[in-house]
Amino acid sequence: MEQEVLLEVKNLKKYFPMKNFFGAKIGDLKAVDDVSFVIYKGETFGLVGESGCGKSTLGRTILQMLEADSGSVIFKDKDIANLPKDKWKELRSKLQIIFQDPYSALNPNWTVKELIQEPLKNAGMSRKQCDERVRELLKMVNMNEEDMHKFSYEFSGGQRQRIGIARAVASYPEFIFCDEPISALDVSVQAQVVNMLKDLQQELGLTYLFTAHDLSMVHHISDRIGVMYLGSMVELGTSEEVFENPLHPYTKALISAIPIADPELGRKSQRIPIQGELPSPMNAPKGCRFCTRCPYATDKCREERPEFREIRPGHFARCHML
Repeated sequence: MEQEVLLEVKNLKKYFPMKNFFGAKIGDLKAVDDVSFVIYKGETFGLVGESGCGKSTLGRTILQMLEADSGSVIFKDKDIANLPKDKWKELRSKLQIIFQDPYSALNPNWTVKELIQEPLKNAGMSRKQCDERVRELLKMVNMNEEDMHKFSYEFSGGQRQRIGIARAVASYPEFIFCDEPISALDVSVQAQVVNMLKDLQQELGLTYLFTAHDLSMVHHISDRIGVMYLGSMVELGTSEEVFENPLHPYTKALISAIPIADPELGRKSQRIPIQGELPSPMNAPKGCRFCTRCPYATDKCREERPEFREIRPGHFARCHML
């Protein structure tokens, strides 16, 4: 059975102009550089890569929190990247975000009720409907009804993130960008939040774009995984395929760095070190983005950018060696 495509990203680019001390432009920081992929309805699409690789920028550009320089984002047959701003109101409730830092994402001057009610009021709900919906949402995220009258600073990080999740699902969205939602939380709380996200996905029929630094957690929650490096997608495939049979040298190095709990297996495993420093996105290599740190790089890799192509059924990579 063919899966239904909910969102399609085509050749998306987001550059930030860089200026010197005197205000003169000296180049572009290529945060997202010609990225294409699809997200199927009801799935979790994981996105991994080093800090600064463009994960958050990609997600925010999809949601049009940042304006794309070129390319398109097709959501339910509408190109939302090129949609007039006055047409966005009807779509905004369908596309939501869970922020990385639950401490700065919630207004400390508002009660939990006010925080969660904001998208509901924008959707035109009455006061009574809002109150009922807030109670329902707090129950969904395992919080008490009395909590709706408290302020966000009265809660722990994990509880604040639950409030953020309740706010994100309040307006009955179809797609949620989870922007590293567990990176600011204690390890003991991370699994609880991830399991809650999975339960809500099943209950509400949600589709996620999920980013994180913890590769094992991305493996746990994701159906498919995309690997980014310097603003470019270098590998994409099912979660199992990417972890068990990685194709790109960068993906292999990332996976080899995952800690193994079993001491014996840990001693037998071989870590693949990544040489050198991450180049600046302003001065990305001319050919393959990874060529300055890849042990297999050739002259062709340094001169020609490899095509992002299907190597195995459903498994894509950007490498001249494949």
